[in-house]
Amino acid sequence: MARPRKRQQDVSSPSQQLVAIINHASRATNYCVGGDLPGDLSPGLEVEGVGPIKLPLKPTAAKKLLARCQLAPYGKGTETLVDPGVRNTYELDPKHFQLKGVEWNRAIEQLVEEVAQKLGLPTDRLEARLYKLLLYKSGGFFLPHRDSEKADGMIASLVVVLPGEFGGGGLTVRHGAFETSYSFRAANHLRAKAPSYAAFYADCEHEVEQVTSGHRLCLTYNLVMTPQAERTAKGATPGQSADVDRVAESIATWVAKDPRRPLVFAFDHHYTQKGLSLDLLKGGDRQLAELVVPAAQKVGCEVHLAQVERHLVQFADDGDYGWGYRSRGNSSKSRKIEIGETYEDTLDGAEWVNLEGEVQPWGTIPLQTTSILSWQPIDQWQPTTEEYEGFTGNEGNTLDRWYHRSALVVWSRERRYWFLAKAGQEASFPLFSKMISALPRVAKGRREEARSDTIQLARGIIAEWPSNHYWAGDRAQETPGAHIKFTEQLLKLRDRDTIAAFLSQVAMRDQWLDLSSLIKQACLEFGWDAFSAELAQLVRGGVREEEANRSAHLLLPRDAAWLFVLASEAGSDSARELLTRKLLTTTIQDLCQPSDPSETGGLRRRFGARSTPDQATLSLLLKSLVAVGDKDGQSQVTRFLQQNPKDFPLADCQVPVLESLIPWSNERDGSVSPPLRDWLASTHDHLKAEVARKPVPPVDWVRSYPSKFTCSCQYCRQVRAFLDDPEAETISIKANEQSRQHVSLSMRNLGVDVKEDLDRSSRPYALVLTKTRASYDRLVKTHELNQDLMKRVAGLK
Repeated sequence: MARPRKRQQDVSSPSQQLVAIINHASRATNYCVGGDLPGDLSPGLEVEGVGPIKLPLKPTAAKKLLARCQLAPYGKGTETLVDPGVRNTYELDPKHFQLKGVEWNRAIEQLVEEVAQKLGLPTDRLEARLYKLLLYKSGGFFLPHRDSEKADGMIASLVVVLPGEFGGGGLTVRHGAFETSYSFRAANHLRAKAPSYAAFYADCEHEVEQVTSGHRLCLTYNLVMTPQAERTAKGATPGQSADVDRVAESIATWVAKDPRRPLVFAFDHHYTQKGLSLDLLKGGDRQLAELVVPAAQKVGCEVHLAQVERHLVQFADDGDYGWGYRSRGNSSKSRKIEIGETYEDTLDGAEWVNLEGEVQPWGTIPLQTTSILSWQPIDQWQPTTEEYEGFTGNEGNTLDRWYHRSALVVWSRERRYWFLAKAGQEASFPLFSKMISALPRVAKGRREEARSDTIQLARGIIAEWPSNHYWAGDRAQETPGAHIKFTEQLLKLRDRDTIAAFLSQVAMRDQWLDLSSLIKQACLEFGWDAFSAELAQLVRGGVREEEANRSAHLLLPRDAAWLFVLASEAGSDSARELLTRKLLTTTIQDLCQPSDPSETGGLRRRFGARSTPDQATLSLLLKSLVAVGDKDGQSQVTRFLQQNPKDFPLADCQVPVLESLIPWSNERDGSVSPPLRDWLASTHDHLKAEVARKPVPPVDWVRSYPSKFTCSCQYCRQVRAFLDDPEAETISIKANEQSRQHVSLSMRNLGVDVKEDLDRSSRPYALVLTKTRASYDRLVKTHELNQDLMKRVAGLK
């Protein structure tokens, strides 16, 4: 009934020292207890509509009693169900019966005090509250289940089996890997006079075995912890004080080694959220808290209670390479499964509660499995749920296991906000906003400390900011409102280093983030050279110096946007102009790097589909160069665009950029900058020359192909003759599938204007080749596009 106490042999690390100290200081505690009450003790049971019930229970009285009862329900999640296949029991509510035994209630009070002592609970606070009268007739049972918390403070259940002749009906209670059974022998025969009892913690799984004969009658009580009265604090015993000191020393060593990593003290029992409170802890968990809480507070640490979930994903093989299946439950037990390598092993804390019992709005916070401290090693925990997916041909053969424990979590008070930032932005943003808003109202003596805490939270948020790369895919281009609010509030801290950390970390990680307002206001606050290193890193795409010569870098749209804001800032400021010119020079140098000879089909492949800046980004870059009067930079960029039409097409890039720039330049300066005017004229001349070359349609059915036609098989000879024939429009080649595929591949490699069809009307099938005017049609479309582009460019002059 009690868990064994394990002593650690190697206690060299702080975690091993803590486990050893806790195991030594905590006495073994029970999770269930049982026994018999005095033989002459009677509850004096009287049932409404039946009258007094004499014990031992006789069959006639049992039938009358059964007629007054109703089939008992059971709880499944949030539902209450009635199903005799799960619970075949009859119940009666206390309002329909009375217990008139003179000594009965006094005996129950004494029993509860004894139970509390054996379960490791305060003997003066445990109270029994009558819940139900239960009657099992022959065939009755209750499948394995756990009791719900039927009253505030409920911590355990008490079952008192009354004397009567019945067979079977034993009770089995399980906690983790331990199991205890009660047969109630003193109560289950005809001459029995002594009631038998069993008490167990509510989170323990238990079941009532089938009653094989007669009737099993029992009273059930909810064991409730009454609220703790105000008491004079008692000093710890010398032995307990020594244990607290040793735990405090080990916690301090752990925190000094890794202040951002919390300690997780796992409980033996898994509590509901309602029952997760220091006041309602059970047995050894209570003893654990009495050591850890004062020790942690002694060395300046925060302590909270939480629900901990471990999720383990492993390779698993049941030897079945058929269609596979998915199932939930004890899959690895119901089938023989071989466990292999671990793919994923995560630990999360949730449903946080402080020591005063107040629920914290933190959400889920990731923890580390190596931070778990438990008398039972984590790899020996029993899974709460399993899900096995067998072999499915393409995937599968994985076993998912979930483990749930309640725990005490300890972390450094000095680093508490780093830890809270791990809860994610949904929880940390409102907390940061609240702390920022409260700063002006904080007393002067505490203001610097409050500001330091707020900076710490900001740094934690920055460290935990999720990645969102520009090249990974499209996303709504508006920065979320919460992010905008965070950057606005970040400025209120007036801390240069925190803003620098934001620019060097978050801006690299979240490449869609709007930075224009933040950068402008931060530079106005701290000086135009205060963030020059971070801004230079941004315009280079966040690439480290050692990568600088390996590939060209993509200018992100948001970086072009804040560059333009700096470049077009009103007023003359030499420091601002110097910074902006330096950043623009760096940007141009990276943008206009020559193509890598090893790369084909374009300048850059590092950013996948987003290999070059888009037209809106280029337009902002050129506007910035115009704003600072950098004509050499304008010429360098426009020349580079014209030299690389594959990467910067006229239709999709260059002409739209001109359409954005020319009207803007005229409106801003009343004229167009010479480099832009030259680019416009050059583009117009190029398009004019292209339009002058009208496409010529083919005069016959000859279709050109590369002179080197390497294959000389009979089918390829047929194809060559067909392509050279001015009058042949179609050819049908009968051949087996392999030969047809060979011809088809040859046609695709040649790139000639021929389409393919398959004629299945003959044996073997025939590959039908038909000549087309696809090349000419493409030229016509390109010519029409160039005509349209030339009109658009001419309209800009």
